[in-house]
Amino acid sequence: MKFFKNLLKPTDNSPLIIFRIVFGFLLFYHFLFALLKGNIYKDFIKPPFTFNYIGFDFLQPLPGNGMYFYVGAMVLLALLIMLGAWYRIAMICFSLLWTALYLMQKSGYNNHYYLMVLLCWIMVFLPANRYYSIDVKRKAVTATDKCGRYCLLIFIVQIAIVYFFAAMSKLSSDWFSGKYIAIQFSELSRRPVIGIVYRQQWFQLLICYGGFLLDLLIVPLLLWKKTRNYAFIVSCLFHLFNSFSFNIGIFPYLSIALNLFFFEPAKLRRLFFRHQLITENKYQPAGNSFVQKIILYSLGIYFFFQIIIPARSWLYTGNVFWTEEGYRMSWKMMMRAKNGSVYFKVTDPDLHKCWKVDPAKIFDEDKVTWLAISPDIIWQYSQRLKTDFAKKGFSNVQVYAIGEVSLNRSSPMPLIDTTVNLAAVKWQSFRHSEWITDGPGR
Repeated sequence: MKFFKNLLKPTDNSPLIIFRIVFGFLLFYHFLFALLKGNIYKDFIKPPFTFNYIGFDFLQPLPGNGMYFYVGAMVLLALLIMLGAWYRIAMICFSLLWTALYLMQKSGYNNHYYLMVLLCWIMVFLPANRYYSIDVKRKAVTATDKCGRYCLLIFIVQIAIVYFFAAMSKLSSDWFSGKYIAIQFSELSRRPVIGIVYRQQWFQLLICYGGFLLDLLIVPLLLWKKTRNYAFIVSCLFHLFNSFSFNIGIFPYLSIALNLFFFEPAKLRRLFFRHQLITENKYQPAGNSFVQKIILYSLGIYFFFQIIIPARSWLYTGNVFWTEEGYRMSWKMMMRAKNGSVYFKVTDPDLHKCWKVDPAKIFDEDKVTWLAISPDIIWQYSQRLKTDFAKKGFSNVQVYAIGEVSLNRSSPMPLIDTTVNLAAVKWQSFRHSEWITDGPGR
C-alpha cells in the first residue's frame, strides 16, 4: 500500500537527532536534580517500603545507599544518550532502569514520568545516533542524514494521543466552572504582585477554556503549515507558563522539544546543522520486506494499546477522579485536587484482639496523603498488614480502612467502605471494586 510505503520513505533525520540531544539533556538534568535535591532519599531510601504497581511487588529499592548508585548510573547513561555515545546500549539500559524505577514507586504519580518511559522505549528502536554523535566519530555506525518517515511520525501520533485524552478529561463541570483552577491558583494568588492576576476570575476562566482549546487544537494547528509558527509560539508560552506556575519538572520543556517533529526537517537542519548533507551513504529503509512488515505491525500494536489504555477509564462506573480506577496512564493531567486521612483497624476475631495502625507513624505526610486518596494503595497496604500480622502469629486478621477524602474541596466523605474486610478482598484489574464508595458526582 502507498500509505505504508510512505511511512518507510527516507526523510531528513534532523528532528530526531536534535530531539535525542535535548531529550538526553533533560533526562540528565531530571535525575541529577533528583539526586541533589534529596528526592531519591525521600522516595526510595527513607520509606520502609514503596508502593509499587500491582503485580510488581518484587521491585523494591536496593538496600542501603544502593539507590544512589542506581540513579547515578541513570545520570551517566543519560549523558551518553545526549552525546550519542554507545547509544543503543545506553538507551536500552536507561529504559530498563527507568521502567523499573517507575513501576517501583507510584505514590507521587506524575503523567510526565509515564511519557518519559514511553519516549525512552521509542528511542531504543530509532537510529538517533546516526548523525552528530560520538558513535559516528568512533565509526561504530555509518553516518547518514536520513531516516524512515515513521521515525518522525511516531512522535506526532504519540503527542496527538496525549493531547486528545488530556482534552477529553477536561470535559467536567469542575474544569469549565473554573473550580479546579481556582484551587490550583489559591496558593499562587499569595505571590507578591503577580498574585493579583492569579486571583482574577477572568484569568482563571481564560486558563480553563484556553487550556482545553490548546489540548484539542494544538496538534492540527501544528500540522497545518499556515498556522504552525503561531501554534508553536502559543505552545511555548503555555508550557512556560505551566513551568513558572506549577512544580512539574521537565514536562513543559519536553513538550516544547516534541514540537520539533512538526517542522520541516530541512528548516531545522539549516537552523541547527550547518553541515552539508551526507550524500555518499544512501539510506536503506529498514532492510528487507519482512523487517519492514515487522516495523509497521509493531507500530500498529503499540498505538492500539496507547489508545485503549487511557480509554479504559471510560469503562468504569463512578467518577474516575474519586475511584482512581483507570486514572493512571490516561493523561488526566492536573485534573483533580484530593486530600484526606486514613488509619487502619486490624482485628483478630478468634482472639478478640484489635489494633489501630496509623501509617503517619512510618511515612512522611505526602506519602500518607497518597495512601489516603488512592484505593489501590489502600488495598496494597491492607494486604501488607495482613502479611505482617501473619508473621507475628495472627493468621486470621481482618483489615478495615477508616478515613475521609475531599475531592476538589468537596465535603469530606469515606473513600472506602469501612465495613469491608480488605484483607479478604482480591484486586480487580478490569472492573469496578464495590468496596470503593460512589463519592461526589462527576
